[in-house]
Amino acid sequence: MGLIREPKNVDFIIKSKPWTKDELKQFREIMKKQRERRSKLKMRVPKKSKV
Repeated sequence: MGLIREPKNVDFIIKSKPWTKDELKQFREIMKKQRERRSKLKMRVPKKSKV
């Protein structure tokens, strides 16, 4: 395997900004809703019985 060279004017290093408290709160609410929805779907799906 060889080295990958960066093309001119392209930087492969990405520095993300930390999330604000408001963004974290919104993200946690979204994740909570998704977990609740998935748990409801799991309860509805009948398990397959092995013969």
